[in-house]
Amino acid sequence: MTTTTRDNDRGREKPAEQGQRRRKNRESGELTGRRLGVPKSKLDLERFSYRWVNDTPGRMYAMTQEDDWTPVLKDGEKDASHDLGNVISYVAGSKADGSAMMAYLCAKPKGFFDDDQKEKQTALDAQDRELKRGKDRNGAAQSDYTPHSGIKIS
Repeated sequence: MTTTTRDNDRGREKPAEQGQRRRKNRESGELTGRRLGVPKSKLDLERFSYRWVNDTPGRMYAMTQEDDWTPVLKDGEKDASHDLGNVISYVAGSKADGSAMMAYLCAKPKGFFDDDQKEKQTALDAQDRELKRGKDRNGAAQSDYTPHSGIKIS
């Protein structure tokens, strides 16, 4: 524990100049304030994209069995079992019953991820084109006012 001295101006205590110790762990600095909060040594950012997947009902199954996401294991070993005990995880919140909701780190090959994002963007671009023409998402003409100059989205 550090010693403190009284700051007479405001009545607050401030750390003494000697014996002062920082709480921040310098060796885990890469984790502080980062999106994934995982040591970079465990990530292969050149080959994979990463995301946290919450353990809401059916979500892990949908992401790992019906999509290309794979849980990232703590020890880096491949595991054919469906046990999530060795997957990098953290408590992300609480479920309706009050129990902890876990989030598990999953990886997807970058090529698959990029292809999926392009597919999503193609659909959004088509929707934007229709909106600019004054049509709704189903392609029907909007009944709202559309100026003669068309709709401009910047």
